[in-house]
Amino acid sequence: MDWQKITLFLWFIFVQSLFAGEKTPKDVPVSTLLKTGFPPKLVATWKEKANGPREAFFKWKRGLKGKEAALVSQIWKTESLSYPVEPKTKEKDSRNEVRMNQEMFLGRIPGPFSQSKVSDPFLGDGWFLGLSHQNLDVQYLPRDEKNHSAFAVGRIQKGNRFILEKRDEEFLYGIDFVTHSFRFTSGNRYKPIPHFYFAKDPNFYSQMDRVNSPLPQPIQSSHFFGYQFTNISKNLEIGIYTAPGFSLYPGVYITSPNKSYSGVWSPGENKSSLFVNDSYDLGNLGKHRIQSESIFNPKETVGFLYSKSEFQDSKFLFDSTVYRDSPLLYGNVSSGEIRPEIPQTLGYLRGSYKHLIGGEGLSSMEGHRFEKGSSFFFPFVVSEIGNILYRYRSYFESGNYEYNEIGRAVFYEWRKDRSVCSVGFESREFGGQWEGKIAVPIRSGHLLELSTIFREGNLKTRAWFENWTYASDFNINLTDREEIIKLKYVSPFLSLNVSYSEKENVTAPILFINFQFLHLIEN
Repeated sequence: MDWQKITLFLWFIFVQSLFAGEKTPKDVPVSTLLKTGFPPKLVATWKEKANGPREAFFKWKRGLKGKEAALVSQIWKTESLSYPVEPKTKEKDSRNEVRMNQEMFLGRIPGPFSQSKVSDPFLGDGWFLGLSHQNLDVQYLPRDEKNHSAFAVGRIQKGNRFILEKRDEEFLYGIDFVTHSFRFTSGNRYKPIPHFYFAKDPNFYSQMDRVNSPLPQPIQSSHFFGYQFTNISKNLEIGIYTAPGFSLYPGVYITSPNKSYSGVWSPGENKSSLFVNDSYDLGNLGKHRIQSESIFNPKETVGFLYSKSEFQDSKFLFDSTVYRDSPLLYGNVSSGEIRPEIPQTLGYLRGSYKHLIGGEGLSSMEGHRFEKGSSFFFPFVVSEIGNILYRYRSYFESGNYEYNEIGRAVFYEWRKDRSVCSVGFESREFGGQWEGKIAVPIRSGHLLELSTIFREGNLKTRAWFENWTYASDFNINLTDREEIIKLKYVSPFLSLNVSYSEKENVTAPILFINFQFLHLIEN
């Protein structure tokens, strides 16, 4: 395989995605509009709408017909225009973040959400094309489980969506139709609830899953019929559904205004799923956010609960997460993630002052294997260009064996807003480990991430691996792999996910590559 050509192609798309769409309708000069063929009346209207609210501009754009619609569509494409979300006040912006990101799922526990501020590029009508391909290079894995490819074509029209797609060898469809406050969704792509776990396709996931996106999380065959109470703010929705991939029996669903809360229940099987993504500003009592998704099943309950609290202008920070991870959540999907072979229950708590002084605690139960630990950290050097921190951490494991290790680490860390750069080395009695993580929001809706760990020697306990993902605020798990390198780039229209890892005493490494692409063709 000619890797140089593939690398060059991916890099070209990467660079294009970074710089495409920087110009807004306000930036187009009158001379360019006239040169394109705009009559003076249309030029005046364009300038008036471009200086008005974003929603009003798109409403006017969608209402154009004939030659005017063709001219507006032409200038939009030739000038590579975009229209970012307008700035809001802090309170409104915080709530808007929750609304925009509550459906951004990737399929990774413990937290499928992002705090990144993302423009909504999916308001216009038009056609769209989507494709994805993933390869998992693992020894002894059957070929049909190593490679998965999909291609999709569909249309967005006045808020309604439909799609035809081919996933591997299957031809599938999806419909999302709303009329007179009634909603009908059918097929393998759309649903009115933001759950990620619900009836998901075990071989596919979407990194294009944003509010109004035409490519949300792929699901198994499901059908929903509900009613939206439009007199209630942002629409409360209640209805019925059937989804054999989730439950053999039909059930009911409910989604709150803004989709901050939603749930499904199948009374025949007594199986339910709950979704929560909300934030609270309590003034002097701090800002708090809670995120959760769970499946309650008489056989096995799985899911996560994540909370984040900030006090005194984000000087004091607290994160906590509890999750129960199980292979039942994933089916046959293999995305290179670290996950237990048997059900695992893990709890984690972290508190800090300006990310400088703080502590952590972790506890995990995996079968009869029990692990726990605690740590504290403080700075040696504090500066504008980064901090030098010292960390002391204890590790304890019991089950097959009983070990107790102490880790002492020194690392460099720089944080600003959502950007993070950290690298350091932890020394233990029988070896050590290098740790590194980078998260860089390049521009609105674009993020580049890297997380690594290299273990050496004969370490007796597993490492706490901070596994950053685009769709989570914080993500931690335990690993005994000697080497992990995870690289991820995501944007509204392109994603590249590469993961490489090596296990101790296993000669064959694991390489996972997933590439996804979405292209919109506006009217």
